[in-house]
Amino acid sequence: MNAVKWGMALFMVAMAVLMGAGSAAAAPELTVKATGGIDGKAMEGRAMPVIIEISNDGDPFEGDLIVDFSNVYENGTARAIGLSVGTGETETVRMTVDSANSYTFSEQQFRFFDGSWRNGREVKYKGDRRPNVNFYYMETSFAVALTESADRLAGLRDLDFGNTPESEVIGVDLDAPLPADAAGWEAADLIIADDGVLAGLSTADQEAIAGRIREGATLLIGMTDDPADAGVFSSALPLEQLRRAELPPEAFQGSGVGTAVPAFEVSLSGGAQSLGDWEGRVLAAFSKFGTGSIVQTAFSFGDEPLASAPDLDRFIGVILAGLPGSNVAYSGMHGDPGSDFVHLGQSATERFETFRIPAAAIILIVMLYIILVGPVLYYVLKKRDRREQAWWIIPAAAVLISAGIFAYGAKDRLFHPQFRQAALFFSDGSGTLSGMYTGSILTNRGGDLEVAASLPMTLSAAGESAAFSGGSGSFGHAVAEQTPQGTLLTLRDMPFWTVRTVHGETRIQDAGSLEADLSVSGGSLTGTLTNGFPFRLRDVSVWSGAGLIPLADLEAGETVEIDVEVPGSVLFPAVSLPGSGHTGISFGNREDHRAGNMVQAAGYYLDGKRPALVGHTATPLANVSLEGNPEYSSVSVIVQQFDPEIRLSGPFSIPPSAINGHVSPEEQDGFVEQYPDGELYLSPGTFLYEPSVPETYVQPEVGWTSLSVRVMEGAAISILNRSSGEFEELTTGKNGLDPAKDYIGREGDFRFRIDSPSNGGHTMLPEIELEGVASP
Repeated sequence: MNAVKWGMALFMVAMAVLMGAGSAAAAPELTVKATGGIDGKAMEGRAMPVIIEISNDGDPFEGDLIVDFSNVYENGTARAIGLSVGTGETETVRMTVDSANSYTFSEQQFRFFDGSWRNGREVKYKGDRRPNVNFYYMETSFAVALTESADRLAGLRDLDFGNTPESEVIGVDLDAPLPADAAGWEAADLIIADDGVLAGLSTADQEAIAGRIREGATLLIGMTDDPADAGVFSSALPLEQLRRAELPPEAFQGSGVGTAVPAFEVSLSGGAQSLGDWEGRVLAAFSKFGTGSIVQTAFSFGDEPLASAPDLDRFIGVILAGLPGSNVAYSGMHGDPGSDFVHLGQSATERFETFRIPAAAIILIVMLYIILVGPVLYYVLKKRDRREQAWWIIPAAAVLISAGIFAYGAKDRLFHPQFRQAALFFSDGSGTLSGMYTGSILTNRGGDLEVAASLPMTLSAAGESAAFSGGSGSFGHAVAEQTPQGTLLTLRDMPFWTVRTVHGETRIQDAGSLEADLSVSGGSLTGTLTNGFPFRLRDVSVWSGAGLIPLADLEAGETVEIDVEVPGSVLFPAVSLPGSGHTGISFGNREDHRAGNMVQAAGYYLDGKRPALVGHTATPLANVSLEGNPEYSSVSVIVQQFDPEIRLSGPFSIPPSAINGHVSPEEQDGFVEQYPDGELYLSPGTFLYEPSVPETYVQPEVGWTSLSVRVMEGAAISILNRSSGEFEELTTGKNGLDPAKDYIGREGDFRFRIDSPSNGGHTMLPEIELEGVASP
């Protein structure tokens, strides 16, 4: 009998093992191949495209792919992507990773879950655990060459461009997938397009490249017989073709070309500026495209004989060096304005109000408590002969009263989550608002919390559990899923009464604008200002230089007459306002730093060419939905640059913050980092600093009466005396220069020579103080 029992038991165990083995055999067998960057190259701190190929040799897979890239500064969000891969099939996922860097690469950045990441079983896989990519530091400038034949642009392989110690020219295989959006091209500082290549790309690929140029990159393109070869850029080219006409080798000095080059006679398009000419013929020009530039040559640099010229790269490098502002690098607290914006927003939105109970009420409650547990309680207990009950009544009353005080003060936090938002929007004057936001959530419970944003808003979680510090990566912090409506973000495992911050970008069409008809004359700003937005704007001010001029509060649709005194007698281009770290400036409610911090962040994005109008509203413009019937509080700052009419008259002074320019190395291998506060980081060598006054002052009726230059310790600085043609060395401290006109060019420009310390290092730009008088 026992033998029979043991036999049955062994049979059941064997069946269980076989069933388990069968179940295991039925699992998907996934293999991953992942590549990142452009041609496998990416820039530290910038976005990069990622291509993930998933092949399946097992049973069908239906579930979620988790892509977990962390960023130590502002982003702590993993992405969940629904995926279905049949037996023998291969699926490809294309995406862009924001602010990628090698420091936060973990051993495993891909995970697969059968069914759902929320409750499904994790599926093991083979192959790449993270993308294969080579990272470069920000000291390298990237150029991406688009051509159907690498030989045509072989002469540009060693092109030196930008203002970094190193340059890297990347040749792209046009048969391979290109970055799918503008963010995927973020590593590219320069995009070189061979003849006809752009027109041959898909509309989506062209728009992705155009988006990158609008955001600050440069497009280099030659001229062909058909302007349509430039694709979406054809209507924005800086040169207009007149006729074909060869150029002799002398026109290409330094290129090494030995024969005449096929070219075109051209004229400049509206707003374009020349970058080089020969005997009156324009060789190259540029025009602005958003915040970036389009550089076009009057010839094809991919055609012979120029393509095989031994020093073509040097010739083209000289052309690109003429671009204004190409050497300026932003450097804030965290190296880019996006990171600093998030931290400025966090420092303001995470300041939730503390419990507020009037001091008089607390004193009254304490006095009543003393009276009740003292003589009143004694009298009642003595009368009933129950004085021994005082030992539990007194502490119980204390607990009940304390609980009542706590419940009254915390009633808002006990029953509803809180959401405090700060947003910054830029108005283009035509009705479109483009902006970004941060929002902090104070929970009233523990566990996961869902946050949603509709298209076109983006949504991510700030902060993270960093992979290299032993945490679970962003997957343990927050997971984002794309839905037909927008983004659904799950903040994971939030403890009771804790704060998490989310952030993103958005764009609002047909939102309205400020309509300004303003002029400056005799030291006063006069005219009318209309609020064309459908909401109230408070503390509307003019942002001039590094200061704000208060105007008025404006109701929706309201028009007001403006007549205010202007410090310095004229409006200056808006520049970064002085702030301290992440504390922002004083604007709006002094006890609520949200408006001030948003204005502080706006300074990171201004073009430094025009004054601006700024105001704030409590109307939520970046709508984020949150489960649990939350209480919302929002502050949105709107900035709109404008061009006032300025009529100069009488004496005036220009503040140092309004006189600025760019620093460039005299040596080809020189390197400079120029920061917004005037600080420089220089390699050993000599540099030129060429600041200029605002265009408003470049008028025949303006005379310069006083000039002084303050020099800090560090580098040796000299200024060009235009009368003598010699550089004059300046001493540390304040240097008075007379007559002022001898040091100022016809375009209101100065020229300084800066000799860096022997080993390079940090120094400060000279501070220019200038006064003048305008004839009536």
